[in-house]
Amino acid sequence: MKATWRKPLSLLTADPTLAEQTEYNGRRLAKLGATIDRIVDWLDRRRPRWSEADIRTVELIVTRAYIEVREAEIDLFEHLFRAEVESRTLGETLRRFEEGLRQYANAARVRIRYPEARAATRASCAAAPAGTVWSIPLGREGAIELEFPKYYPWLPREREVLAIAADRCLAAGDKARRAEESRRLAATLTEIAERERRRISQELHDEAGQSMLVIRLMLENLEREAPTGLRSRLREAREATERTVVEIRRILSALSPEVLEKLGLSAAIRQLGTRLRWAYPAHLKTDIGDLPRLPAKLELVVYRLAQECLNNAAKHAQAKNVKVSLHNADGVIKLGVSDDGLGFDVNRAAGHTGSYGIGGMRDRVALLGGRMEIDSRLGRGTRVAVELPIPSE
Repeated sequence: MKATWRKPLSLLTADPTLAEQTEYNGRRLAKLGATIDRIVDWLDRRRPRWSEADIRTVELIVTRAYIEVREAEIDLFEHLFRAEVESRTLGETLRRFEEGLRQYANAARVRIRYPEARAATRASCAAAPAGTVWSIPLGREGAIELEFPKYYPWLPREREVLAIAADRCLAAGDKARRAEESRRLAATLTEIAERERRRISQELHDEAGQSMLVIRLMLENLEREAPTGLRSRLREAREATERTVVEIRRILSALSPEVLEKLGLSAAIRQLGTRLRWAYPAHLKTDIGDLPRLPAKLELVVYRLAQECLNNAAKHAQAKNVKVSLHNADGVIKLGVSDDGLGFDVNRAAGHTGSYGIGGMRDRVALLGGRMEIDSRLGRGTRVAVELPIPSE
């Protein structure tokens, strides 16, 4: 630095190489932890030999270098924050952290070893056959390694920033790992719930359903043979039994949609629409594209989401018009349900517990790596948009 600044400073504006060297040294001073005030004091002591214009030029170049260093640090932490918030899996979180650190340090390669039983216990900057390796421990569970193709010792500010980044990475990794464990638990509970629905559906069909059909036939026979004065009452009992049979069939279909397994998702969604028209005075418009047979788990999730949205629209929102769209585009299943009903407070509804509430819908979508948007306002209807990726073979 001193060797550079002994040259005539009037050359700074005329010699690009000298100006670049001054800016480079300014960045190194920032990474060494020197403050702008110290640089200004040093320049003030050169006033007898340097012109005011030369001093101001150096101040400008060095200040700009300091700003660039600080902006790079800010960009890094903004990148890490977005990675932590937006990533859905531990692997995605670590990959995005690696990319942010690589850009910040201009490293050839960054690897985050987490979790790893044999982790680094202290930070180090060591020469390697291919250049230099920086290593920053992640507690006792891993390490961040940055590789450079030449000898490149780190400076104090870089080490401090990387230590902070390592703490952020460790916290984000723990959070992502807990989230994955929660998702696995939720997936297990969902599978158990579906198995239980199928079991209950089978028992209703075999026991209650068959028994009600027998009772209906007995009442019909009694109605024909009974005296005239009893026929009207027996007819009422038979009709009540028939309504019960219809309701049992509806419950059976809701618990375990047989049409979904036999005819596929498109037919199952259309059947949902038909039942909606029977149960509620709502006008339904469907827009369903050509869909291939999808993995059973994906079809079931889309069916349950559509089922909950239609039920909410007709029963709770009291909508007069409902629209359902279902399409396959670029390997993504897109489900949309909109209505002109009462609307609701999305944040408040999301806080309510329940297998088929907003929270349950979000969990189902998250389990398959999808996205769900809900736009609703009191008195202005609701729009639900879901995108779910189709798993590759």
